[in-house]
Amino acid sequence: MSKFDWRIYAEATCAGLTALLPIPLVDLAFEATFRKRMPGTIAKVRRRASAEGARRRLGRGRDRLVSLEGCLSLPLGVVRYIARKVWRKVIYVFAIADAATQVSAYWHRAYLLDHIISAGHTGPDVDWRRSAVVFERVLQETDTSPLLGVARQTVSSVHRVLLLLLRARRRGAVEEVESLSAILGSHWDAAERSLHQVALRYNEEYARSLESHPPSM
Repeated sequence: MSKFDWRIYAEATCAGLTALLPIPLVDLAFEATFRKRMPGTIAKVRRRASAEGARRRLGRGRDRLVSLEGCLSLPLGVVRYIARKVWRKVIYVFAIADAATQVSAYWHRAYLLDHIISAGHTGPDVDWRRSAVVFERVLQETDTSPLLGVARQTVSSVHRVLLLLLRARRRGAVEEVESLSAILGSHWDAAERSLHQVALRYNEEYARSLESHPPSM
């Protein structure tokens, strides 16, 4: 079991909290900012070198119906996205549920990033593209629901989310949202049992990848 380090999860928490922002497209912009910061921040915390290409690849978003980059080419998707966003802000309890789901997913993402960066799988002299493919596949297939309760407590404790995220974006997430660390930290032993599963799955998939597609000599 690893020691809880809020620096690994601060950006992830901010990315998850963007689901609470009531302004369509602004939430996607903030989410992209914190998501893209995660690989570099974790590499800095662990003092591990990561290739620039690896940081960019691992900072990409999940496949979504609407993304900030592709929304203009998907008019129907934009309409559906905005309608859903506005409706969920009217029914705030749905926004809390959305944010809890997103925070939990980003915590798993942060844990897996920490795992592969610490293992040296994103360095400039390794096959980081293989690691990125396995990383993306494992995240897509991971059940993040075990942490929903802790994530919901964290989300429910947030007030003035736009101001909080503006400060975190400008000054850095670790200090600005440190007050949110207590909930995850107090449940860390139980939370890591779920988080650790994503690392085990990555190890299995990575080993399977080496067997099916051995590295070229």
